Amino acid sequence: MDREKVLSVENISKTFPGVKALNNISLDLYKGEVLVLVGENGAGKSTFVKILSGIYMADEGGKMTLDQEAYIPKGIRDANEKGIYIIHQELNMIPDMTITENLLLAKGFPKRKDFKCFVDWKEAHRQAQSIIDQMDLKYDLHAKVETLSVAGQQMLEISKAISQENAKVIIMDEPTASITSQEVDKLFEYIQRLKERGISIIYISHRLEEIKRIGDRILVLRDGTYVGEKEAAAVDIDEMIRMMVGRNVTQYYPKSGHKAGAPALEVENLSLPRLVKNVSLQARKGEVLGIGGLVGAGRTELVRAIFGADRMVSGRILINGSPVKLSNPKRSVKHKIAFLTEDRKRLGLLMGQSIWSNVVISGFSKLGRFGFLTEGRAVRVTEYYKEKLKIRMPSSRTLIENLSGGNQQKVIFARWLFSDSDIFIFDEPTRGIDVGAKTEMYELIDRLVLDQKTVILISSDMMELMGISDRIAVMSNGTLTGVLERNDFTQEKIMELALKGYLESAEQE
Repeated sequence: MDREKVLSVENISKTFPGVKALNNISLDLYKGEVLVLVGENGAGKSTFVKILSGIYMADEGGKMTLDQEAYIPKGIRDANEKGIYIIHQELNMIPDMTITENLLLAKGFPKRKDFKCFVDWKEAHRQAQSIIDQMDLKYDLHAKVETLSVAGQQMLEISKAISQENAKVIIMDEPTASITSQEVDKLFEYIQRLKERGISIIYISHRLEEIKRIGDRILVLRDGTYVGEKEAAAVDIDEMIRMMVGRNVTQYYPKSGHKAGAPALEVENLSLPRLVKNVSLQARKGEVLGIGGLVGAGRTELVRAIFGADRMVSGRILINGSPVKLSNPKRSVKHKIAFLTEDRKRLGLLMGQSIWSNVVISGFSKLGRFGFLTEGRAVRVTEYYKEKLKIRMPSSRTLIENLSGGNQQKVIFARWLFSDSDIFIFDEPTRGIDVGAKTEMYELIDRLVLDQKTVILISSDMMELMGISDRIAVMSNGTLTGVLERNDFTQEKIMELALKGYLESAEQE
């Protein structure tokens, strides 16, 4: 019996100034299946799904049909009305609005029966509660979205998309990039229920271990072109990587035998108003200090305080043995500390600005003359890092939002290399980055420590954390519960320490 085709795409292309993002892409999507779309950053995956969801218009010459009828979405709302929804890789919530307001903004707010010009907030909160109940989320609907973690906001995005009653196709662009393994399990259970309802999923992921678990078919893109497709049940991961990157990826976690030196950064009894309590640790020159723990354990809060983004209530910080006062990020940059935030779109990038502006922002004084920035020199610096870091971009003057997520991350990396930083703090540096770009990022980190730089790494990917780190400090419920040397790394030991603080807290209650 033939499967029912819900979406058909024939010879779709998309051209931006200076770059062909997609070149004659064709695919069929069947009712109730999960089609996994894989490829390196810049392969065209996000461009393709933005065309499907009405954000971009395709070039002339291609054709799309939805339920056997011509499909030419005029925008996101039009695509939604036709039954196609997208969960974006980058968060799209409005930070200073409440959870209820964000969940209902697109569909509209219910009106009071007596005064139809006023919102019926009781009904609005009821509808919002039913949406988050699907994923078993325990949130205060009156809280502003900015109070949630990146993982919490991602779960809201997912809940909003899967609650649509008219959905035919749901596009999920890296939905698990910043959520916990327990939340991944919830999502996959719900995807199975969506499939049983006949809803089709286009699923983009760089986490290759998810492919067999969730996918029915896998389609590979490279450099904007179709490479091939496989049945998920029969996929070979090594072959998939070769299809994605066009080469074999060897030594996934490079280690060049670097030796750690003296402490570069020391934290003594650091506490914050909330969560982080009495943390002490050392990060040495020429080493990668990993920070492990569950989402919400206080890892990000700790490194934000070290960088001066959040004010600590007690404790002190020493750099090269001398106490320093890092009361704001500007002071930290002067002390040669770099911070690659987990939320690059909201906190790491100058959206609406050129690539070169984003690269040189922390080193204007090196390029300026008589107080003025010389654009030509800034462009030359950016072109240098384009080659050094293999950044895929049409031009240094291209707007930063036109780059893929992985290339945006490399631009932030270039910024801190240009500023001559000595201490690099990476918070989920490979979030949303493909397997080839991950390897390149690991090689860059390895080169940093070979140059006796200090790297502090937060990662929710256990294999990545163990593969890159020389030591791992584990946070649990706001406290540091242990530090493991590389020879002692096991997933079991890390998880035991990650749970220790919560278990001790429960025993005290």
